Amino acid sequence: REMPVPMRQMAWMKLFQWMAMGWYWQYVSYSIARSLFDTSDPTSTGFRDAVLVNGQIGGFYNAVSFVTALLMVGYTKRYGAPKVHALCLVLSGIGMWCIPQIQTQAWLFLPAVGVGLGWASIMGNPYVMLARSVPPERTGVYMGIFNMMIVIPMLINGLTFGPLYRHLLGNDPRHALSFAGVLLLCAAVTMLWVKSPAKAAPRG
Repeated sequence: REMPVPMRQMAWMKLFQWMAMGWYWQYVSYSIARSLFDTSDPTSTGFRDAVLVNGQIGGFYNAVSFVTALLMVGYTKRYGAPKVHALCLVLSGIGMWCIPQIQTQAWLFLPAVGVGLGWASIMGNPYVMLARSVPPERTGVYMGIFNMMIVIPMLINGLTFGPLYRHLLGNDPRHALSFAGVLLLCAAVTMLWVKSPAKAAPRG
């Protein structure tokens, strides 16, 4: 009942973004195998190559996240965490949507930039908004509740991704990755109604 309003407002963003990340991690290798190597056989050489390509892409987007997380601090201070986070989610969503459409390995690094920006923001900006919204003396309690907003979407994924994958996405991992991109765009839209204070809440 006492949960700060911005934290309540961020619940939908957390739901969509963590469901999206779950779908991405689950299906990106399978999607690359289909789009780059035209295989869905996990025992094939093409699938092995897809896993290796995904490892390169993963290393690249994590490097992008590392660099941009440092650069993002200034933009967050200037424009506010909600706006910066919304933009990064949009770029990440577009990146995830584009990955299944690409059939050349080198071009996969371009949408990976968007995924890296999104990941950098996911790891920082929601916590900036949280820290500015909750009373400092209750930070531990609300941080625990906020982390539940990661666990719950993952549980929902575990319960729903099978039927959704079979009946909505046609057992095609490329559609699953595009769906993850749509979820990130939905997360970005929810940021429009998040009102995060410009400064941290005063100590009570």
